[in-house]
Amino acid sequence: MDDFADAVLHREDVEKRKRTVYIKAVFLKIEDINTIQEFFSGLVFVKARWREPMLDNYNGKDVSTIKWEGMWQPKLEINNTLGEAKQQIWRDVQFNASGEAFALEKRRVKGNFTERMELQEFPFDIQDLSLLITSDFKEEVIQLEEDEEDISCVVTDTFVDEQEWDLKKFVQCEPRTTIDQFSKDKYRRPGLFFRCCVIRKAGFFIWNIICNMAIISALSFTTFAVPRTLPQNRIQLSFILILACVTFKFAASQSVPKISYLTHLDRYILGSMIFLFFVAIWHGIVTRFDDDKTDNLDWYAYITFIVIYVTVHALFFITMIVRGYKRRSLVQQRETDYLMRLDRSHGLDSKSEVPKSKWRIRPGPASKVGIKV
Repeated sequence: MDDFADAVLHREDVEKRKRTVYIKAVFLKIEDINTIQEFFSGLVFVKARWREPMLDNYNGKDVSTIKWEGMWQPKLEINNTLGEAKQQIWRDVQFNASGEAFALEKRRVKGNFTERMELQEFPFDIQDLSLLITSDFKEEVIQLEEDEEDISCVVTDTFVDEQEWDLKKFVQCEPRTTIDQFSKDKYRRPGLFFRCCVIRKAGFFIWNIICNMAIISALSFTTFAVPRTLPQNRIQLSFILILACVTFKFAASQSVPKISYLTHLDRYILGSMIFLFFVAIWHGIVTRFDDDKTDNLDWYAYITFIVIYVTVHALFFITMIVRGYKRRSLVQQRETDYLMRLDRSHGLDSKSEVPKSKWRIRPGPASKVGIKV
């Protein structure tokens, strides 16, 4: 009886101690990235590992006989799923070289995951696809950390939306603390963000809008071919071009959600409309001059508009190229750091600033030993 009481007290003491749970996330398949509704769909694998002294005596035994229902669980959940996701969970045991037991909780989740898109750089934007893993325990009870022995990864071979996006080969982990709004004391819940990165490829639709807007803006120069004595025809042509810009603005708005800021494509279309607006204003102002110098003023205005058009377009595309290069350089640095971590996890020398090998990012086979729940 005393032995039983000691075992119960030992178990309660173990459960009261703060536990560290090591998390690994694998993006097995990313099927669709919906920019308008701000979510992505796919299949992910999550492995949780924590120290479990009660399983030390199972080394070399059949772990399928373990009764997981009566043991401590980290109460993990994926917090950014959209709707009901299909989930499969199974458990296993892992032993290190010292014979210490680590409980493993593995799960495969298929569904839609919410992601707030950052579209300031649209259509040359870079997006992070996130997986938020949290625990129902308080911060005083559990600590979530990324598993450095078996780091997270992303499978790029099964990426479906590669016509529009370029999926990078790294996963970045960041801590995230959330507040449990459904609890009376609203305690703080630990969490981890696992992010993979995609770069948008400016496809035919985007380049079609940009090229058409550039052509429509350039067509405003042809209005100067109409004699100055026919301002009604000049203004009519300018209004037609402005209405064409409005049409393309509505077409471009179908590619992004309703956001409270301007994207690069919005700025470009708005700038084209402002340019056409000033051309139309000039055709109205020039009618107020009747002297002989009016033809010269009209010629100077024509040259001025051409210079403004070329200068603004050159500055816009140079800015986009420079900003895009800087942001892609940061992504490349993140990928290099990840590959160096991958080298260290495989026991290779990591003193060099360049990874020794470009690893094929693919998770190993997941053993399903244990009881499925």
